[in-house]
Formats: sequence, structure tokens, C-alpha cells
Amino acid sequence: MWVIDIRHWLDEETQSVAAVPQLKRKVEKLGEIIIYATSAYIGISERKKPKCWRRPKRKPCKGVLDIRLDEIEGKIHWQCDSCGDEGVVSGWQGLLWDMTVKPKNYH
Repeated sequence: MWVIDIRHWLDEETQSVAAVPQLKRKVEKLGEIIIYATSAYIGISERKKPKCWRRPKRKPCKGVLDIRLDEIEGKIHWQCDSCGDEGVVSGWQGLLWDMTVKPKNYH
């Protein structure tokens, strides 16, 4: 099980890109998970569920992620319906991918 505070994986200055190149793809996938969870939380649920990123036995998993936001803990949980990969991401509040935050110029 993955337990991730996404802020630890981000560039300290911008908090919007991976801190190191090796984390780029993982940060992109976590961004998809955060966008999906927070969009559903505010009532926008027409987005497709993100696909699994794992490669069991070096072959891409064809599963999709079951994603839910625990508003009490402030964490987003995911689990693949095919390979069983699962994780929890925290530290997403207020970041680029958080759809619950209104843009600064919002009226």
C-alpha cells in the first residue's frame, strides 16, 4: 500500500511539478487521482476514472482505480479493481489539482 504526502514529492518553490525527474510520472498520476476525487466531491463526476499505473509482471495493468475522498481525514484513497494496488494520498489541499479551491480571480 502506498502512503504518500504529495508535497514531499513536489518542487518546494512551485508545489506544482515533481521535485526530481524520477517522480514526474508518479506526480502526474497522483494529480489525476486528486482531480478526479475533488471534482467528484464538488459534484462534477463526468470524468473517466483514472487507469492503474502498475505493471505487474512487467505488463501494464488494465484496471481502473476506485477513488474516494475521506473528508474527515483529508485523504484520498484509491484501489485498482484488477491488480489490487492501493494507496492513500494526503497533502493535496490547496494544490494545483485540488478542484475544491476557487481560482483567485473567481467572482
